[in-house]
Amino acid sequence: MPKNIIWICLAIALLEGFAGLGIEIYAIRISAIYIGSSISITGIILALVLIAIAIGYWYGGRLSQNIKSPKRALSQAGFVLALSVVSHTIACMTQLTLLELITLSTDNPIIAAVGVGLVFGVGLAFGSMSIPLITQFLTLVNEDDDQIDAGKNAGVMVATTTIGSVLGSKVTPILLLPYIGLLSSLAVFIASLTLSAWLCTALATKYNYNLAKNRNKNFVRKSYKNFILSLLALAATLVFIITNKTDTGYQTTMGAWFINNTIIDGKSAVTISDMPRKTISSCWIYATEKSCSWYGKKAVEEIQKISSKRLIFLGGAGMAIPTEIAHKNPKMKITVIDIDKGLKDIVEMHFFKGPIAHNIKFVREDARGYLIRHKNNHYDYMLIDTFQGKYVAGNIYTIEALKSFKVASKYIMANIIGRPSLNHAYTQALLNTWQEAFGDSAFIITHNDTTELQNILLCNFPCGEGKQLSQAKFFSRNQKVHSDDLPILDRYYYQSL
Repeated sequence: MPKNIIWICLAIALLEGFAGLGIEIYAIRISAIYIGSSISITGIILALVLIAIAIGYWYGGRLSQNIKSPKRALSQAGFVLALSVVSHTIACMTQLTLLELITLSTDNPIIAAVGVGLVFGVGLAFGSMSIPLITQFLTLVNEDDDQIDAGKNAGVMVATTTIGSVLGSKVTPILLLPYIGLLSSLAVFIASLTLSAWLCTALATKYNYNLAKNRNKNFVRKSYKNFILSLLALAATLVFIITNKTDTGYQTTMGAWFINNTIIDGKSAVTISDMPRKTISSCWIYATEKSCSWYGKKAVEEIQKISSKRLIFLGGAGMAIPTEIAHKNPKMKITVIDIDKGLKDIVEMHFFKGPIAHNIKFVREDARGYLIRHKNNHYDYMLIDTFQGKYVAGNIYTIEALKSFKVASKYIMANIIGRPSLNHAYTQALLNTWQEAFGDSAFIITHNDTTELQNILLCNFPCGEGKQLSQAKFFSRNQKVHSDDLPILDRYYYQSL
């Protein structure tokens, strides 16, 4: 067998593996914007993607059983790759609408994750069908040889597509998503599948012409339909991305941040969020250089009452609160810790549109790990503001973590999102943990008297117009506390970083 034929087949397998794994990572990232990110959600999406790939391998094997012609095996491989391109193009055009519908129709993240897996699984199944078909081609090409090594062909193809998957798993999160964004990354994967479909078609056509006795013009026309189909799908994807200004956020290795310029109280303002249309992580008014969220205003008021020299913020968000404090107190030392390494650059470029205050030290680490490694550091005030979407970072709110924070700072305030309701177990788990950690010093401030989902401030000191947590009418002692040993928040599929 000519070596160029083998190399072309290996290139097809490499491209298919690269696109398959890249789309898998893409699906997890795009879904995090709408349904959050947790071990449960990631596990479900991975499971469905692997099931789709397995179905593709299985059905591709069944198709290859009835194929006795090498050129037909290649043509069929090109066809299923073209179908994969079409499927992912449809997914690209409909994904955000479908994700919004999934979010509106169910609060169960497991069901939502199943929906995400199905959206992208169809195209992945079609793509993986090509591997057994190309393996069959390699076997049939050598049918005149004394020894047909089908096992070797299968091993080489699977190994190559696996190498492509490894490549996709590295390039996608490190280079593609952070630097060119979500939709453009998906276009790269679709282009990879288009190229693999073209290589199949071109090889099948060339093989047809090389057989002097079997020059079939009708076969050539049918083969080129594969390429035309995939090329049109790729073109449709590119047109859609260019013409539809769909905001998929500023990508970082940890997540995505969404900037929205708006008007508040007649003044130009900007908001930042990691979950668009659901939460606002930070709000800033340019003219007054102040935070415009109610909890931000409350936090600034309490900080101003305390004689503080050193402050620490666990979670950066848009860094509006620490920045307002920094402007008012230029000699104050402020440390902001956030696990998202790309947040500072996005905040400076798109939120404040300038460098952060000189007396703010931005630390790119996990907050709890940082405090453990710097346990001798002490702060006059601590604000816990760590979120993934609308849910807190679970490792920061365990009873063990909160008790360790008491050693690091005398005054501690936390911003959470919950429902001041007796029957909302997630909120009750947080409140019980806070009460267990701080006892009679635990206080709470709610935004309003309703049981609606809202920002809630927790303090370990009498803050503002807050009430003692144990005396709040919506506080129940029936919920277990959240600990390192019993991660109760994970039962509600909330993020635990």
